[in-house]
Amino acid sequence: MAPFFRLAIAAALFAITLVSAVPITPSDSTPPALQKRSGPATVITRCTIPGTIAITFDDGPFLYTNGLLDILRSRNVKATFFFNGNTYGRIEDFAASVKRAYQDGHQVASHTWDHKDLTSLSPSEAVAELTQLEDAFRNIIGVRPTYLRPPFGSLDGPVLDLLGQHNYTAVLWDQDTQDWAHPADFDASYKVYEAFLNNAEELGQPGHIVLQHEVNQVTALQVAPMAIDLALVRGYKVVTVGECLGDPKSNWYTV
Repeated sequence: MAPFFRLAIAAALFAITLVSAVPITPSDSTPPALQKRSGPATVITRCTIPGTIAITFDDGPFLYTNGLLDILRSRNVKATFFFNGNTYGRIEDFAASVKRAYQDGHQVASHTWDHKDLTSLSPSEAVAELTQLEDAFRNIIGVRPTYLRPPFGSLDGPVLDLLGQHNYTAVLWDQDTQDWAHPADFDASYKVYEAFLNNAEELGQPGHIVLQHEVNQVTALQVAPMAIDLALVRGYKVVTVGECLGDPKSNWYTV
């Protein structure tokens, strides 16, 4: 489920964002911050394109993915799905939902196979968390993502090196709706989100990455549509993580 995002970790990761990752042969229009070079993976915490907001969903695919996709289609917006391989359900059992998300133009990304804390695993165990899901993605959509969200937002030097070796950009967030703490409480999650947007506007912050969990029915079918509507009313463009970074879609996946 969602991480407890401590200030100390945030400070450390802010410094890490200055480091770039290993090459995937980026297009000429790839933003400089995402140009992949040798070294640890780049860490992203917020959008860089002003006026954009990337609403992201963790821990699926699950029972509510199709309903959420219907909501996104009805509003003509795109989101980013950080899918697991075997958490609430096996990805193969929800392959149609994963394929639909991809075909509908949403960004499909990795959240690892079993949602284990990568910093607690041996190197071989951590590699398996990446590659087992990569294989599943190839079987379902024909490619595997180059964007990954580490379970619990947990990163350290060795994990960043590993992600760099596997051509990943690590994606965190700057707004946590905290739906993991109150999965059935619409008011709690929505009020956290609304207060964040109010504060962000006062501070003049350019764009945001929002963390939600599609495995929570209230989040997927009630909070998500209201969050999208509020963002649109406030003048934000609701886009994928890749779009909010100015990264061409051709860079979101590899074979």
